[in-house]
Amino acid sequence: MTIEVLATDPSSPAVLGKWDKFYVRVAYTSDRQIFVRARPFFAGKSVPSMSSGAMPHEAGSGEAFYWISYVDPRKVDSIVVTAESGRTTYAQTSIPVDLTWTGETSSSPQVPAEWAERMQSEQNRRVQAQSEAYMNRQPGLLETMLFFAAAWSVPAYFVAQIWTLWRFRGGWQAAASIPLLVMLPVLAYTVIAFKAGSNLFPIVLLFTAPVAFAYLLVILIVRRAANKATPPPQAHA
Repeated sequence: MTIEVLATDPSSPAVLGKWDKFYVRVAYTSDRQIFVRARPFFAGKSVPSMSSGAMPHEAGSGEAFYWISYVDPRKVDSIVVTAESGRTTYAQTSIPVDLTWTGETSSSPQVPAEWAERMQSEQNRRVQAQSEAYMNRQPGLLETMLFFAAAWSVPAYFVAQIWTLWRFRGGWQAAASIPLLVMLPVLAYTVIAFKAGSNLFPIVLLFTAPVAFAYLLVILIVRRAANKATPPPQAHA
């Protein structure tokens, strides 16, 4: 199994603005299905970014692409490209770069290279085709119920969160605010990923909202049980 970086857009060194993307074009050969990812680093430390997400590539040879982007000022001095299957990395390569994101909107819109636009369009078509195939299949009853539960848990969580913070006081209010520690960053990530054009922007929200909603339901049940168990104050003669 091999991977090789064929090109980047823009070429390094480069100064990029808020939302601007750095594209990596990769050639691969593989004897199994793989996912190709590009991870940015600076001074040996990972620099988490927004990204295009990794699409599956079947066994054989071909090309893949990946982009990263930032909205805040960041510097990147190396890109590590991996070919993965499951939790195993089968091939890896890295390239030195000199990239600076300013955190400010560029004065002129970014114009991707021809190959970057073409490969992005191809990925969008694959995602659309997979979505249509998934929607047209006949799901089982359990799968349908789980899908609707996950989808409806997103608005249900926000309603429950607002209601509990408004009605609860003291320790109960503090307990009800705990999901915000996770959900506020998740919501920020979802908005940023959507604006960056990521195809997977809602996925984190769909996984975390059901857990947060279930937590608030437990708080509601426990609070109601505690209130019932507390005897009313006795009247004094």
